[in-house]
Amino acid sequence: MALQTDHNGMFIYGMTHTDELGKFLQHKFPEHRIQQTYETLVEFSKDQAKLGKTSPLRMFWKHLEKVYHEGVPPLQCHRGCDHCCHTGVTCTQMEWDGILQNAEEKGIDLNDLIEKSQRTIKKVEEVIDAGKNLDQVDWHRLVINQPCPFLNDEGACQVYEDRPLDCRMVVAFRGICESKKLEHAQRGVVIEEAVGSTVIAKLQHDALPKIKRRKFRGTQPIKLLQHWLILWRDKQKGKSKS
Repeated sequence: MALQTDHNGMFIYGMTHTDELGKFLQHKFPEHRIQQTYETLVEFSKDQAKLGKTSPLRMFWKHLEKVYHEGVPPLQCHRGCDHCCHTGVTCTQMEWDGILQNAEEKGIDLNDLIEKSQRTIKKVEEVIDAGKNLDQVDWHRLVINQPCPFLNDEGACQVYEDRPLDCRMVVAFRGICESKKLEHAQRGVVIEEAVGSTVIAKLQHDALPKIKRRKFRGTQPIKLLQHWLILWRDKQKGKSKS
């Protein structure tokens, strides 16, 4: 596989399949480095979380932000630049829990977000009600060119500090985006991107009581943000009825 990069070593071509970045990173970084980085980041996140009295995921986010600021050219993304926020965003249970905590801390009313995002919420809900697995449909087309539920009227993310890995790995280093098709997004410059999803999956796995843990397979289920919001809404309705 030829590495399609610019002079900074970044993956400069838009991706059409989610496994393209993974394949790119596997060719760019040696396997032993990827494994070592993964193991180090899992323990680092746990240890720092204990010291900082916060969650391991938040410590991983802080590390990733530090890496981006220190190890790569300056980002061109800025507050209000929301072209990358008009697409499907997925996350794990742990990432969603972090988003919920952020929303609670800031007093964000999720019911308002659901109301404003009815267009995509209904599309996702129709797929769920039809008994289809979102992994087996083109979920990207369900919400493409529609704003993320957590994007405010000023084009800023309301839960930016706890935004999921999906968002963090869509960044622009060259020029300002001119459309919502992400063709200016560049990824694949730091090794943390090669292990990020596995680190999060492991942190989520280890957060469970030992009696509930199954063998770690390297991944965790992901859902669209709209799907998580639907589950949250239905859970609240259940509480109100009881």
